Amino acid sequence: MITMEKTNTDVRVTIPKDAVPPKQLNAFLDWLRLEEIAQRSRLTEKEADPLAEETKADWWAANKEKFIPPPER
Repeated sequence: MITMEKTNTDVRVTIPKDAVPPKQLNAFLDWLRLEEIAQRSRLTEKEADPLAEETKADWWAANKEKFIPPPER
């Protein structure tokens, strides 16, 4: 059984070892950490959009050969 306990400063979640596979638990914790960072960020959506586009373009340039065979490029 997954339980939650609230204190004045924290929320504690207890998850039995066999309740969630470790890979899924790590993915969830990564998402929580990202949310925490996003909440503290002062970056606006207008500022973030160009960064996201640049990141996508860089990723595609580095990985397109994995998806499109050379003769079709």
